[in-house]
Amino acid sequence: MKTLIINGSLKGDASHSMMVARSFADGLREASDCGIEELELGKLEINHCTGCFGCWKVTPGQCVIKDDMDTVRRKMLESDVIILSFPLYFFGISSKMKTMLDRLLPFKMPYKGRLATKDDPVIMDFRYDFGGKKLVLVSSCAHASTDIVYEAVTKEFDLICGPGNYTAVFCPQGEILMLDKMQPILNNYLGKVRAAGAEFARCGSLDEKTRAAVCAPLIPVRAVEKMMTGYWEDYPQ
Repeated sequence: MKTLIINGSLKGDASHSMMVARSFADGLREASDCGIEELELGKLEINHCTGCFGCWKVTPGQCVIKDDMDTVRRKMLESDVIILSFPLYFFGISSKMKTMLDRLLPFKMPYKGRLATKDDPVIMDFRYDFGGKKLVLVSSCAHASTDIVYEAVTKEFDLICGPGNYTAVFCPQGEILMLDKMQPILNNYLGKVRAAGAEFARCGSLDEKTRAAVCAPLIPVRAVEKMMTGYWEDYPQ
């Protein structure tokens, strides 16, 4: 099982989301014979999509822009599991990851006017057979919980992949987890993420109990409010 982790954080190795993604990958490695490769988008030349639709009408399936996205797309096609790791910025995915996603349009067939519905929101078919691939979204945010703030993210991937065709590991309270006094809670959480990765390797998905465990608040919401309020009140102006 070939696994590709794509790091969409400009913090690089210091990314909270990558810390979680690597723990998930550790679980994959423990439970299966898999190779894991990482790509850091911040170190790649990825230009913005210009909306020219050349990948649909001029060179079908191939982007007319020649940069490092050629390598990213090739590695995604070669992988069995694709882990997209990114922080939540202003209730959406990070800009570097969004730029990469825009450049995946060659993976889709041209839009021919299909109407999106609640039951069937995917209006463009994939050009390639992705039926055997697994997509995992790993993201950390500073918010107290993940149940509402990730709705824009999940809506986007519902439209791209279809509901239920990806696995989400959304970690709340990411900034607080990095405090020294939170180390025991952080270690416990990362242990749950590794276990989730092992379950994913065995089953190809996470059951509802596991998914809830890796997305649940780690300390009471009121405690987060108090800590964050104190943090910003004490922050140098």
